Amino acid sequence: MFSVLITIIKSLVTCVLLFNIFACSSTSYETVYDGRFDFAQVKNYSFYNNDSDFFNSQSLDYAQRSRVELAIERSMNEQRFKYSKPEQADIIVTYHFVNKKYKDYLAYNKIVLFCSHCLRASTWISENQNWTVFSDALIIDLVDPKNHRSIWRSIYPLNYQVQDNSQKLNEKIINAVDTMLAQYPK
Repeated sequence: MFSVLITIIKSLVTCVLLFNIFACSSTSYETVYDGRFDFAQVKNYSFYNNDSDFFNSQSLDYAQRSRVELAIERSMNEQRFKYSKPEQADIIVTYHFVNKKYKDYLAYNKIVLFCSHCLRASTWISENQNWTVFSDALIIDLVDPKNHRSIWRSIYPLNYQVQDNSQKLNEKIINAVDTMLAQYPK
């Protein structure tokens, strides 16, 4: 009888551990956006120039920037948006790699004027009114160039592994970008 009870307890502990492992390794992501913005009128997009505050907000090498920007360009072009100069763009696309340096994340938020605490008291639309940020993730913001404020944001886990080569890293970025930008409000 005692051995049966031990076996049941071990099985329950194993189930709970497996549930936690799968729950933590899921590819959940979040997207929020400003319901007042007319997303249907957007035709052109751009990136900030290399000398902008955005560009200087995080220390990324040019290879990493190129990976992300090429993935964004491909995804935006597939959705029939046209690349233009920043002065002529309907939206500016920005991105941020979330790491353990929370100060970098706060500095990025300041540049794109994103306030996670303001979501509940505003016209932002989300399934979850509590914006969650987590490490080892990519954030993409769409910024209104008129007021330099984020109007759309998505976060997606990259789940980098030590053994990932540059091709695998690139595939993860492309998958994250495509998944996030597919949530663009129609």
